[in-house]
Amino acid sequence: MPLHNVGYRSWDGHRTPQWSRWWIIANSGITLAFKSRWVRRLMFFAWLPVLYWGIAFFILEQTQSRAFQGQSPPMQILEENVSETESAQQQVLNEIAADRIRNQFAFVPSADKLAEAIESGDDVQIRNKVWNWLLMTFFRYPQATLILFLVGFIAPGLISRDVRSRAFLLYFSRPIGRLEYIIGKLLVPGMYIVAVTTLPALVLYLFAIGLSPNLNVIYATWDIPFRIVLASVFLVVPTAALALMFSSLTHESRFASFAWFAVWALGHGAWFAILISQAIREETAPFDPIVLESQIVQGWSVLSLYNNLGDIQSWVFGFSDLKDVWPGMVALIAITVVSLCILFRRVSAPIRV
Repeated sequence: MPLHNVGYRSWDGHRTPQWSRWWIIANSGITLAFKSRWVRRLMFFAWLPVLYWGIAFFILEQTQSRAFQGQSPPMQILEENVSETESAQQQVLNEIAADRIRNQFAFVPSADKLAEAIESGDDVQIRNKVWNWLLMTFFRYPQATLILFLVGFIAPGLISRDVRSRAFLLYFSRPIGRLEYIIGKLLVPGMYIVAVTTLPALVLYLFAIGLSPNLNVIYATWDIPFRIVLASVFLVVPTAALALMFSSLTHESRFASFAWFAVWALGHGAWFAILISQAIREETAPFDPIVLESQIVQGWSVLSLYNNLGDIQSWVFGFSDLKDVWPGMVALIAITVVSLCILFRRVSAPIRV
């Protein structure tokens, strides 16, 4: 039976624009990762701290609501009808609250600066500092710990499986370049990190706005959403790049997972060993504020990815100076650049062969 009109023919289907092809890779990786029962469990536990921090915001706004009732706009005098006796009593209460924070939360970074803001008696400054401090601790403690395990479950197999199955031949036989492939893969852990850090933090901020007695609180806290986004960028970019670099270096995802956890554990262990040695030298407890604020300990924070990210977040939320965190920032930039360079080289290897 003869065949006629055999040859190239036009295709009338829908073609995805080149600038959005990375999203096809990212969406596929996000969907496959969410099928894991452990990933779903970690996502659930990652949102549980929102309840505890939400209670903290609720208590704070309930105690502040009486002080803010009937106040004039921020550019005017805030307490026109308050007597000198009541002002003195309020100042005493602020000093008591500041002392409690210094004594009970001395182990938490920047607690002393929070106490100083409360002692100032400026309601606008107090609200801004307390909100920033709560969100900083939210990023630094529960979410940073959960991100360690979440990325450890998701990222190690993203590229190692493609290396083992030679799926690069399938990817690059289509109009997909290295940059689109890497961006798509980076977005998989990046989107999960955003889902357990940025989104919950913004939810807490909006929740606190809803509890406030008036809209003047927006004037006092307008900068917080930008700080949340900036803290998320410093968290997402280096961690996602580092995790994918480990994934690209091996055919076995378990080796990449081991390297990921080893970097966090060994780095934090080295920093903790220096902390212990400094405590012995100072003849104090390891988590004494004198030891924690020591320049020697702060200088070695770059060894620990966990503490390094915490120091950067402390600067983002306004509790540290740039001169104190610039070594850690340089370290994070170096980790990101080196990881991306190795990642590009590993992804390009099948093309060169």
